[in-house]
Amino acid sequence: MSGTLETQRLLLVPWSVDDVALLAELSSDSHVTRYIGRGSPWTAAQAIEVSDRQADHWHEHGFGWRIAIEKTSGESIGFIALNFMEPGTALVDPGTYEIGWWLGPGAWGRGYAGEGGRAVRDDAFQRLGAPDLTARIQPANAASIGVSRSLGLTHRFDTTGRHGEPVSIFRLEAPGQLT
Repeated sequence: MSGTLETQRLLLVPWSVDDVALLAELSSDSHVTRYIGRGSPWTAAQAIEVSDRQADHWHEHGFGWRIAIEKTSGESIGFIALNFMEPGTALVDPGTYEIGWWLGPGAWGRGYAGEGGRAVRDDAFQRLGAPDLTARIQPANAASIGVSRSLGLTHRFDTTGRHGEPVSIFRLEAPGQLT
């Protein structure tokens, strides 16, 4: 499929509306959502709405979320996100390229977020010509802060997300960009 990226251990396959079951599973798990938005699980309707929006993002922009499939097992373990940031985060332009990751708890601590994130980061800079990448991370989410730093993102400032939650903004300029 066009847009698929491959790493040593992962296939990163473009999001489609058929992937709503994975999002519903991840977003209904309070361990996964504790650092997302309000920090509470989503309803099935929310998962459908977000899944449809992400499929539309791919169609409109030629990039977006990618399902992370572990090569050895064939299991979908989560997704690595690249999208334009939605409105609502104070002091951040909604047209900013945003990178992120959601993995199921069984995949945590195994380096998959960093591995997939590097592939998506490199694709954003090389294929898309993104001027920079931004990650919104709640300050208590030490694991995601570690992943963002491993990708080369650095803390820029603290602000609030669309639901009033505290978020730290991490950013990485494209190679060769002036800061």
